[in-house]
Amino acid sequence: MKRVERVLKIAFILVFFLAVFVFVAAIFIKIDPGEAYIGSFNSFDLSEGWTVYLPDGSMLEDRDLPESIKVTEGQQITIERTLPDTISDGMRMGLRSSREEMKIYVDGQERGSYSVDDFATKRKSVVSAYVLVDLNAADAGKPIRVEISCSSNPTVRLNRITYAYGNNVWFPYVQDNINLVIVAVLMVFLGVFAIGLYVFIRKKVSEAKSVFYLALTIIIAGMWMLAESEIRQLIFNSPSLSNVFSFMLIEIIAAFGAMYCNEVQKRHYTRIYTILECVILIQVLTNIVLNVTGIVDFYDSLILSHSWSALTIVTVAGTLIADTVTKRSKAYKFTAIGLATLVFCSMLEIINFYLYNVVVMGFLLGIGLLVLLGFTIVQAVFDILRSAEKRRVEAEKSNRITFQTIASTIDAKDKYTGGHSDRVGHYAKLLSMEVAEDYGLTKQDIAAVSYIGRMHDIGKIGVPDSVLNKNGRLTDDEFELMKKHTIIGYDILKNIDYIPNLRAGVRSHHERWDGNGYPDGLKGEQIPLVARILCIADSYDAMTTDRVYRKKLDKATVLSELQKNGGKQFDPELSKVFISMIDRGVV
Repeated sequence: MKRVERVLKIAFILVFFLAVFVFVAAIFIKIDPGEAYIGSFNSFDLSEGWTVYLPDGSMLEDRDLPESIKVTEGQQITIERTLPDTISDGMRMGLRSSREEMKIYVDGQERGSYSVDDFATKRKSVVSAYVLVDLNAADAGKPIRVEISCSSNPTVRLNRITYAYGNNVWFPYVQDNINLVIVAVLMVFLGVFAIGLYVFIRKKVSEAKSVFYLALTIIIAGMWMLAESEIRQLIFNSPSLSNVFSFMLIEIIAAFGAMYCNEVQKRHYTRIYTILECVILIQVLTNIVLNVTGIVDFYDSLILSHSWSALTIVTVAGTLIADTVTKRSKAYKFTAIGLATLVFCSMLEIINFYLYNVVVMGFLLGIGLLVLLGFTIVQAVFDILRSAEKRRVEAEKSNRITFQTIASTIDAKDKYTGGHSDRVGHYAKLLSMEVAEDYGLTKQDIAAVSYIGRMHDIGKIGVPDSVLNKNGRLTDDEFELMKKHTIIGYDILKNIDYIPNLRAGVRSHHERWDGNGYPDGLKGEQIPLVARILCIADSYDAMTTDRVYRKKLDKATVLSELQKNGGKQFDPELSKVFISMIDRGVV
């Protein structure tokens, strides 16, 4: 039966993995060409064949977008081409402004614009946005002109242009940004989850504060990524306000990251991180005042925010290296791996922004933070388990001393059975280890059996010395008194509940498989497993030690008694195992 169960478990696990494979295949692989049409968000590209008119009067013909052109602030670039004949009613054209002002003309008539003057709070850096222009059938074949004015960038980015029916024009942009948005939403969700985890573990794990600070960092980063997303127009009613929001978030994310690292590293670098946090706070407040008063725009002071973020990254990297050298990182080895990953991803993020002009930021940072969160949760679980194991070991040591004292007390009271309790505990442990797999016994279960073996005769404390130490066989009345030690022990241990099956083992270790034992006349598997194990261990020690009424039995007689009483006094399966253990020299 055990083997059948094992085969079934393996089979079901294999079926599970097969089902997962089919699930993934259904997402990515089209197997049947006869599948029902799933539909699409069709859009059409309008990025080829443009003529670019430069500020100096020259022009570039038959250009494909996207393209970047260096200009001086305040200069204007114009691009022109003819709309395709496929334009029809209900269509829209979409193009993206990368912090430039623009106007769109169809057949000489202005059909759309994007300007800083449209914002309630005018700022030097115009928020990047998608500009949509409604088209109709009359526009087919007509000339289209886009005038782009440089507001702050030394480079004008001519982005690709698409057209489609209705809101389908958004689909290619959503498709381009979906990974970033998914990561951002996942970060906010997991950040909230991490705060819940913090509430749960804050009284159990000393480093719980680190989880809280990391949760805040992840939530802030996720919100910042959404606010900076190219499709923020689909998320926020006021994209320009979301831009202010994103600048405020990028100011403080490094501070919460420093708080997190300080907790993880046991506050060993508190002075360094505190100085960083103070400087960042002063900068945040100063930038807010300067932006509100119109003196300096957030975008213009962005390099300062990035500078302190970069310094925080370098500081974390330096402290990680120092902790690795001094081996302090062993205390947070999982988190250290996550931190190293975040440092790497964060450095790449800043490098991409300044060296490769990657405007849309956050994806690499988000991946780094999610990896760090995963390792932090693993670390927290590991710390809980390590703390629990430490408490268990300490409790086990304390219990072992306590039980040894009790066992010694019991054996001292019974002068004819010195060391009996220790030996029964030892034999019971050996037998439970031998059958652990068959009966699903854990290491804790085996340790408990050993403890119970040392405690099994605790009720003899309540048996009169005249009976316990009688030099000769007991009378029927005296035997009845002796039998009460099982119930006395059961009552004595009524307030001890941290050792499973303790009282059951003490009460029932004299029950017999055939039902003729005491005190309850239990039969067969009605007898608790621990009591059936103790029954064999107790009887074996009784047969192999000298008693007042007889000398110890030889090995052959002991084996014969165990075999003869299997199915009568002893559990037949357990007795076979114990006999085998004697034959093999385990006992």
